[in-house]
Amino acid sequence: MNISKLPDGVSGLSKEDNSHKVEQENMRVHSVKIKKTAVVEAQEAAPRDVISVSDIWRNMAQTINVRDASPTEMIILSGKLYAAGAISYDDHLNLSFQPEINLDSPAQSKAFSHEKKDYVDLWKSKQDNVIRNGGDRHQIEDTHRVHAILTYLDSLR
Repeated sequence: MNISKLPDGVSGLSKEDNSHKVEQENMRVHSVKIKKTAVVEAQEAAPRDVISVSDIWRNMAQTINVRDASPTEMIILSGKLYAAGAISYDDHLNLSFQPEINLDSPAQSKAFSHEKKDYVDLWKSKQDNVIRNGGDRHQIEDTHRVHAILTYLDSLR
């Protein structure tokens, strides 16, 4: 192809003229550097989120490990969270009900009342069973909420 036969302004686009490519590449690199700098400056100037955790949640997370708790500890945990207004009455009932502790026959239940369990996994299994067995919306929400409470406490440890 003969460059002399090209219309005016088009001759610089041929493969033989690479000076424009070098200029374009330099402009692109400079543009990328400016964008990266602007992003870093914006991140540094942006206000940071501050999460405030109520003292009762923090204290309970430090006092009782929900991944290794006894039924008696769960009753105490539930009572303190409910008394502080951190959980609802329904959640308090769900958390504090421990079938191993039967007040009608304390002699028979004493051996089980101190056996420690992972309550996060226990409530996850309960939630999965409710879903698998076609539980109604309220049952699913109840088990999900209790599991979320326990997961939150575990995350604060």
